[in-house]
Amino acid sequence: MRDTQQALVALARHADRRKWSAGQQIDFLFSCAGIQELPADDPISTLRYRHWVGNRTVLEKQRVRQTLLTLAAKRTALLDRPEMVPALGLIGKHYWSRQRELADWHPRTRNVYGQLASLVRHLFDAYGDVPGWVLEAWASGEMVCAGVQLAELTIHLGQGHSLRSFPGLPRALTKKQEHAMRQAPAGCTFIEALRYGQLAARGALSWLGPVLQTEWSRTVGPDDDFWLGVVDFFAAAPLVDPQHFGPVCDWIQQKRTVGIGDEPPQPGFSLKGRSMNSVLARTEQWHRQLARGPRHAGQLLSTTWSPLLVSDFASGEDQRVLIRQLRTYEELLDEGRALHHCVASYLHSCQRGRCGIFSLKMDGARSITLEVLGNRTVVQARGRYNRPMLAHERYWVARWATEAQLSLSKHI
Repeated sequence: MRDTQQALVALARHADRRKWSAGQQIDFLFSCAGIQELPADDPISTLRYRHWVGNRTVLEKQRVRQTLLTLAAKRTALLDRPEMVPALGLIGKHYWSRQRELADWHPRTRNVYGQLASLVRHLFDAYGDVPGWVLEAWASGEMVCAGVQLAELTIHLGQGHSLRSFPGLPRALTKKQEHAMRQAPAGCTFIEALRYGQLAARGALSWLGPVLQTEWSRTVGPDDDFWLGVVDFFAAAPLVDPQHFGPVCDWIQQKRTVGIGDEPPQPGFSLKGRSMNSVLARTEQWHRQLARGPRHAGQLLSTTWSPLLVSDFASGEDQRVLIRQLRTYEELLDEGRALHHCVASYLHSCQRGRCGIFSLKMDGARSITLEVLGNRTVVQARGRYNRPMLAHERYWVARWATEAQLSLSKHI
């Protein structure tokens, strides 16, 4: 056995491994004693080793190897695509929980994402009712969301168990919430599906877009019930513009965690007894205070932070369209003044590295303010007075996102 391994390693150093079959490449990976035996100029093999071989027990390696070799005998491009590597490693890891045999699966589409969803459903979904958003997570590379292990959730649901009974949920679900959550559109993350279920169960699904653009909606925590109460407050108000929702949430968050002006934080703040008109007026007053800014506090104005590692954008030689990251508190203030919104309140989030704020200018004029999370997702885009993006602005943001390898939230 040792002689065979040494021969394989020697062969890898001299042969053109690109001509090897998928099975030969798999055997070579599992014969390596460590990642150092892989060629330095082969990042795909390194990626495969980390997800398929590294940090596994002997038994786990045997299971994963056999699963991959069986898959290699199929007419599928899954093994050729680097973005599929993590998912295939998870399939091998959890193959012992399968409902059907891999040998009985046959790809019915040439689209690798469709093939992966079909494969996961074939192996782990006994009744064909695992939600599409759970299956699509396998191709996203983000198999942990809000502490939920989505591979384990897939197996749990595929065995016919309820979503509510999954032990890894960040909060309890009612039957009504579970039913609605299962109906969430494919492509949702776990948190987005949770928000979908929570809002649908309370008859406020029309507020999903504004909710998913807020900072609080992106994590699951003990304040969930409070923020859902804010949604109820808006849903009960007649003819209120949904564009007010985000700014009001920013004002409430500032009031609860930092304080407005000289007043201390009010973690117990409540909307009880307040009218929509008074809340909107207080939010507008806070915006005006932010716009004036602490001009006397020179040190605060110069406050900076480590920017996100996301490139800026310029539209060719004419540079008619520019997108650049804001890097000081003074730049945040200037952006908020120009577009009449509260982006200056994101100072602490920028300092903590939670997000980066970018400004889109067209022909020298500020047009759109963009929020990008640390996971390289553009989650907010607000123009003057918090208006949404226009079609021509969306075009340039999409161009920038492609060049900078960012993803765009479908809710902006």
